[in-house]
Amino acid sequence: MSQQKIVIIGGGVAGLSAGIYAQLNGFDATIIEMSDRPGGQLTSWKRGDYTFDYCLHWLIGTDHGAYHDMWLETNVIADDVKVVNHRIFNRYVDETHGDFLVHTSLDEWEPYLIEFAPEDRAPIRRMCNLIRRGLSFETFENPPGLRSTLEYADWFVHAARFLPALIRYRGQTCQQFFDGLGFKNQRLAFFLNRVLGSDYAALAFILMMGWMHAKNAGYLLGGSSAMSGRMADRFQNLGGQFRFGDKVTDILVENDTATGITLESGETIDADHVIAACDGHSVLFDMLQGKYVDATFREAFDTWPLFAPIVMVSFGIDDVVASEVQHTDYLVNGTHIGSTVPARYRVLNRSSYDPGFAPDGKTVLLMLFESPWEIWDGLATEAYAEEKAAILEDATRLLDTHYPGISQKIETTDVATPLTTVRNTGVWRGAFEGFSLSTDMMKTLPMRLQGLKNFTLAGQWLFPGGGQPASAQSGKWAIKMLCDEARQEFNTE
Repeated sequence: MSQQKIVIIGGGVAGLSAGIYAQLNGFDATIIEMSDRPGGQLTSWKRGDYTFDYCLHWLIGTDHGAYHDMWLETNVIADDVKVVNHRIFNRYVDETHGDFLVHTSLDEWEPYLIEFAPEDRAPIRRMCNLIRRGLSFETFENPPGLRSTLEYADWFVHAARFLPALIRYRGQTCQQFFDGLGFKNQRLAFFLNRVLGSDYAALAFILMMGWMHAKNAGYLLGGSSAMSGRMADRFQNLGGQFRFGDKVTDILVENDTATGITLESGETIDADHVIAACDGHSVLFDMLQGKYVDATFREAFDTWPLFAPIVMVSFGIDDVVASEVQHTDYLVNGTHIGSTVPARYRVLNRSSYDPGFAPDGKTVLLMLFESPWEIWDGLATEAYAEEKAAILEDATRLLDTHYPGISQKIETTDVATPLTTVRNTGVWRGAFEGFSLSTDMMKTLPMRLQGLKNFTLAGQWLFPGGGQPASAQSGKWAIKMLCDEARQEFNTE
């Protein structure tokens, strides 16, 4: 067994995954995390008796597949972890077009859609059958370069029914996909294009709906901090070490070989291998000073669209608030929330499916909306405080329109902005999931940099769409690659 010392930059899900598998395979791993706790964006915080959860709403791999295996191995899913599968994923409300529901089961959603738009029975059935065929699509177990001919053959056999669609719709947007199906009902076409967004990848919609239909994209009771806490416990129980409250400023390089890291305090830490599982832009352009950025990475960071930053306004309510569904998107025009004029805002009743977020008899409601980075970039301290106050005022007013009189029952509030996310995680331009799904979701960036040895990239910036599953898998893949180079067996127990 190798005793190489590995320094992992970032204690989010990618770093935690890399640390766990490093310890399982005999490496000596230390995770350097700039915050005072593990999890990165997979986090929540307390305000009095209330818990406001920033991240976890649903998770791919809660029932089966390669992601599920990984969640079992990293202690994300255990015997005492309850998975909640919602009957309705989301409700959409528009002043002109009315209400629209997205059911998680196609067996319920298909007849609902046909009743909603009977003239589109044929394209609705084509769409739902295509989603069902997408159930055969699975992620690879191994990273590129370590996949055997047998693994590729097995993948092609299982994905055979979906391959024509994969080829046809790769690179298409939801708008192009729905237009191609030929829906006649304008209300249906309007709402379908708002489920993810008309410019999002069609494959993202197809696969997301399939995962939910298969009950393989549930919610883990306890939310973000409980999930990251279980991973952190697994890492430490295996002998891994954390360094909290330390920010990495530079990756030490000698003769084109990574040899360690430098902290903001000036302290240096030597390493046989460095895994950067933090913000990709910071790693490439700051910690490595842009010296190993080739055309592939340059194109991605110059041209690939980013997720728009989000604002989360949290309310602790001194009452039980009943909601028809747990998540509702309000589609709006000309509505201001502070300086932002969002196309939609989402209200989540977190207590309706996770009672641990609020005391008995009380409720946690969240309001989320996208907010352009340009509003926040360089905002002065005084202006920032004024903007947060304006957001809270407008959000409270909107909440009162949906739950009349609720503003009188608010006990505590919190406003988390894109600058909150940047301060706690360093994520570039507040893009909480990195590159947007509006680009080709089958694109990936390499985990190794040309010309730099003993260094591996991990995390959400390698994959359009980001997210916890792909990030965690990249951490696992990073250690698989090291085991392969050390010619030792890769262990998961």
